[in-house]
Amino acid sequence: CDSNDSMMSRLVVILFLLISVSNTLARKPYFSWDTVPVYSHMCNKSGPFNDEAVRIIAKFAMVTLEKGQGSDVSDCCAEDKILAAAKQIKAANSSAYVLFYYNSVLDWNQYRMHQLFLQHPDWWLKNASGEPVRIPGDHSFKQPKDGMLVFDFSQQEVRNFWASDCMNATKTGFIEGCFADRAGEDTFMKNNLTKDKEEGYSKGHIQVLQELQHALGDNVLIANNDLVPEVSATMIEGFAADEKSIKLLQEGVKQGKLVQAHAGYHPDSQDMHCKNITNSLAAFLIGAGEYSYYGCSRGWSVSQDNMDWLVWHPEYDKPLGKPMGPAVKQGEMYKRHFAAGTVVTFNVQSNEGTIQWGSR
Repeated sequence: CDSNDSMMSRLVVILFLLISVSNTLARKPYFSWDTVPVYSHMCNKSGPFNDEAVRIIAKFAMVTLEKGQGSDVSDCCAEDKILAAAKQIKAANSSAYVLFYYNSVLDWNQYRMHQLFLQHPDWWLKNASGEPVRIPGDHSFKQPKDGMLVFDFSQQEVRNFWASDCMNATKTGFIEGCFADRAGEDTFMKNNLTKDKEEGYSKGHIQVLQELQHALGDNVLIANNDLVPEVSATMIEGFAADEKSIKLLQEGVKQGKLVQAHAGYHPDSQDMHCKNITNSLAAFLIGAGEYSYYGCSRGWSVSQDNMDWLVWHPEYDKPLGKPMGPAVKQGEMYKRHFAAGTVVTFNVQSNEGTIQWGSR
């Protein structure tokens, strides 16, 4: 039979879920085959978005607001800055679906939750010697030189703590769901964990994502780069114009996931990191299903040197139509037809695609 500690942990989880669901108005993001379904995922390190940026951002069906929002202005707190940006977007488009970004491994210092996390050393993931594990993150964002602390998800109390930051964001009425980065990272081979701790963390990492999804109900939780059972959505962060990415997208669709395909890391022939998007967009359209969304960028913030997320590509307004069926592959070539007359092909040897747009 269960120990008292185990029973108490279960009661804490149940209470967390009941409180969370009662405070979350669940809905799914807008989706249509009329045109290419697209999303945005970025931040503005220099502060609030200007009116023109908001006008463009509000056109995307989904918008994830990143950890670096306003980070050049002050160190804390990402929660407040993300909320302020969400209010800007909602003022321009009240039906926009906004996601709160945070990391499911790293304790990024710009979050308010970091201050509380520092007060609980027993919540930190530690190695076999009892030293805290520290991991570096995306170096385009400010971080400690020795890396960041890691949430010890083998503990129910830590799982509840981490999930609460997302749930608090959704209770504001301006944020619908959350984006959990590094969702697939469950081992730390270089950090000398004990076997029990590594197994406990791995199990707990999946568990915290599932618990948070249950708390969010039908609202979206994106598990980056992983198809987590019982979690509604994923991002393919390194989506490329190739057959491997097409198959990853098709697998996500098969499992009933909302899938964000993030192109732009790869040159994709003449696409050249989002200067043109024909090849990666063709690959996306070959594999896309209902609640699949496309985006293209070289990074996760907007600046004078990188305006990728503020470009509304002309392809986004072209008539698409519902797929007439799944893509058909003959030899090296995929082909797919859409209801508006659009025809898409993709060659798996050259990794190049064509899109012949139909009419409305």
